[in-house]
Amino acid sequence: MQIGMVGLGRMGGGLAMQALGKKMVVAGFELRGASDELRQAGLKEVSSLAGFRAALKPSRAVFVYVPAGPIVDKVLDDLAKELESGDIIVDGGNSYWGDSIRRHRQLKERGIQLVDLGTSGGVEGARHGACFMVGGEKPAVARIEPILLALAVEGGYVHAGPPGAGHFTKLVHNG
Repeated sequence: MQIGMVGLGRMGGGLAMQALGKKMVVAGFELRGASDELRQAGLKEVSSLAGFRAALKPSRAVFVYVPAGPIVDKVLDDLAKELESGDIIVDGGNSYWGDSIRRHRQLKERGIQLVDLGTSGGVEGARHGACFMVGGEKPAVARIEPILLALAVEGGYVHAGPPGAGHFTKLVHNG
């Protein structure tokens, strides 16, 4: 299994460490650079979003863990320019579910699938087993499901429904 990770802070970095510990190939990008701990654990650090094309085999799944808001649109747009048709972007942040529906539609026009991934469990969950609430089209979700099941705590995975459903479920969970 292989994944890309944009944002190697507490959540993205924790999930990357967990994936590396489970012998997954992880390529990662962080504006400030990856931590020494991640590099020593085997992270394939890329210096730009374009680096994912060389670091991961098609079809790629690149997870994005950046703060919710306009920056997500910028990262998704910039990342989509560097990926190929058939690749998947997974928004693991706390995005608004309505934005996830819009983003899914926009990326699909470019041949890229978007999966919205509500992530729960905090830093401890990221490192040792998170809960995932997934929204997206069934074929895209099926392709990343083995990765999510490997990174989830037992019983901590649900495909909640179509695009937007993962972030909507996370909103309800937070409430």
